[in-house]
Amino acid sequence: MSSTAFRVSFTLDEQDVAYFRSLFRKAKRTAREGDPKEILAGARTLVEKVRSAGKAPKFVVAAIEALEDLVQIIEDADWKAPKSVVTPVLAALAYFSEPEDLIPDHIPVLGFLDDAIMMKFVEREFKHELAAYRRFRRFRDGAEQRPWTPVARGRLPSRLDAQRKKLRAEVDRRKKTDEKKGILGF
Repeated sequence: MSSTAFRVSFTLDEQDVAYFRSLFRKAKRTAREGDPKEILAGARTLVEKVRSAGKAPKFVVAAIEALEDLVQIIEDADWKAPKSVVTPVLAALAYFSEPEDLIPDHIPVLGFLDDAIMMKFVEREFKHELAAYRRFRRFRDGAEQRPWTPVARGRLPSRLDAQRKKLRAEVDRRKKTDEKKGILGF
C-alpha cells in the first residue's frame, strides 16, 4: 500500500480570529505578570516537544521554527533586540508557554494544531522582525572567512553592529509602510 499525502485546508472566519485574538490578549496580560525566563523556557519546551514528537505534521514543525526564532531574537546577544521588540515578543511567547491550550499537545497529529494556528498569527505580527533577524543571522554566519584569527575577531563586532543598525532601520521603515497602508498586525 502506497502512502499519499493530501491537503487539508480550512478558513478561519471573523469569530475564529476574534477567539485567537482573545487568547493572545490573555497571554499578553500573563506576560506582564510573568517571569521572562519562565516564558522563554516554556516556549523552548514547546519547541522541544514538537521536535521530539514523532507524529508532528510538517506544517507544525515549520510553524515552530518561527517560534524558535522569536526566542532567539530575545536571547541573541549580537542582535540586541530593543525593549520595544522584546516586550511584545515576550507577550506573544507567553501563549506558547501555557501548558493548557485549546487542543492538548499529547493528542497525535492534532495536538499542536492550535499552536500552529496561533504561531501563524504571531509570525504575521512579527514578520518584519523575523525577516530581519534571519538576515542578520545569515550575515553573521558568513561574515568572516577566518573567524579564529585576531583580525577577524576584532572586525566582527563592528560589522555586526552596522548590519544590525541597517536591519533595524529597515524593520522600522517597513512597519511604517504597513501602518500607512492600514495593514495591522494580529
